[in-house]
Amino acid sequence: MKLYKILLAIGMSACIGFSTVQAQSLVGKLIVEYESGAIKFLQVDVPPGDAQQWLEDFRSRAGVKAAQWDYPLEFHRIPNDPRYSSQWSLPQTGTQQAWNKSTGGVTATGDTIVVAILDRGLYIIHADLRDNLWTNRGEIQGDGIDNDGNGYADDFFGWNFIENTPNHPIDNHGTSVAGIIGAVGNNTIGVSGINWKIKLMLLTTQKVSDVIKACQYIEQQRELYRTTNGRKGAFVVVANNSFGVSGVFCRQQPVWSRMIDKLGRVGVLTAAATTNSPVNVDEQGDMPSTCLSPFLITVLSTDRNDRKEGISGFGEQSIDLGAPGVDIFTTNSGNRYGTFSGTSAAAPHITGGVALLYSIPCTNFAGLVRQSPEQAALAVRQAILEGTVPNGALKGLCATGGRLSIGESMEILSTYCDKPQEAGEVIITRIYPNPTRGQGLVVSYSAPDAEQITWRITNSLGQVIKEQVLPAPMPWPDKRFYISLDGIPRCTYAITLSAGANRTSWMFIHQ
Repeated sequence: MKLYKILLAIGMSACIGFSTVQAQSLVGKLIVEYESGAIKFLQVDVPPGDAQQWLEDFRSRAGVKAAQWDYPLEFHRIPNDPRYSSQWSLPQTGTQQAWNKSTGGVTATGDTIVVAILDRGLYIIHADLRDNLWTNRGEIQGDGIDNDGNGYADDFFGWNFIENTPNHPIDNHGTSVAGIIGAVGNNTIGVSGINWKIKLMLLTTQKVSDVIKACQYIEQQRELYRTTNGRKGAFVVVANNSFGVSGVFCRQQPVWSRMIDKLGRVGVLTAAATTNSPVNVDEQGDMPSTCLSPFLITVLSTDRNDRKEGISGFGEQSIDLGAPGVDIFTTNSGNRYGTFSGTSAAAPHITGGVALLYSIPCTNFAGLVRQSPEQAALAVRQAILEGTVPNGALKGLCATGGRLSIGESMEILSTYCDKPQEAGEVIITRIYPNPTRGQGLVVSYSAPDAEQITWRITNSLGQVIKEQVLPAPMPWPDKRFYISLDGIPRCTYAITLSAGANRTSWMFIHQ
């Protein structure tokens, strides 16, 4: 059995001695690394499965006053922003823990991370925001010409879809949202965003039609970035929706709901606030909360005590998780700061968390982003949901029954980093949602050795309805891909994954 080394700090009783010889009798190999008075630091070899029992036996020996394992210290990165102490939601969501790995800005392969903020406007000259604003490299500011030919002249800081202009109105709501996601961190000014460095794309919206146009703009920028290998466009990873339409179900907004899926297919998640009315949106409706897209993360608002905010909507089927949304200290217009509450404050915590996860220093994940942006987006969403802290007060109010923990999500994502592939066969591990209740479904699978995966959908007669060859999978334990079912009749189907002679099938209902 392989042994591993571990350090012990042992405090010796002043009146009862405990010799190294006695300690040697408990374990095969022991080295005294340090000894001073009643304290000894011992290095030992212990079988992995026996480590905890060995420590308990050691503690029970006469003469041992205390014994403990030696652990590496965690040096939490705290920004020097003077108002950071007022930002209670960041330590509560494990953001400080995540900062030990990254404070945001770029991916492991150097892609500059961009967040799209769909809101009513923003104070773009705020001293704590202006350095983190996204600018369109294809435009010359103020020349009145559509330099990059995307249909928007002078869209240097994004676009105002309300007035069809490049100029954004000053608005406290959007400014507060932006500060939570990406106020410049560690700059000795004001507050810190979840991402110390980030690029914030501003898209001013007011109607559903504005949102659809803004989504098209995001999709265009992300695809342009991919097709030009980063020379043009923007590496947008998530869109913040701190708005909605109460009392409306997703099926009543098919164009908007399809845009959420379209963004997901190019690698962009959507974080959405639920209604600021204390209703069950599963029953009463809310848009976009009731959309079941695998690329959407929906959130209710919680307070300092981890309880649902009184005015926040909820829904065990439609709402994914909770996040802080009460008295959130953030940026305001006019270089000011103040508190911001409601589900509109909860959503940017999710958005900021997604963006921060993309900056994880992980070559495997960065490779996944380049090869399959859709799969990377699904992996990040899953890490956000799996990383939630269980919360009895949220049980039955949201799908996970938990509150956002960016630190835990970062740890989950990091477990996939730099792991070698292992031998095995292609296996479908999950299909969701099933029944679909929407335009598509996500297939989660394992295929560690396969160089090429083919998926095929067949009907009850064995006729092939749709098929595609996937790119070679990354060394990622849980692989996922999205299938659009647009235009496919509603029925029961089988999906088959094959890799050489290996194949596996799963039934699903498209309704």
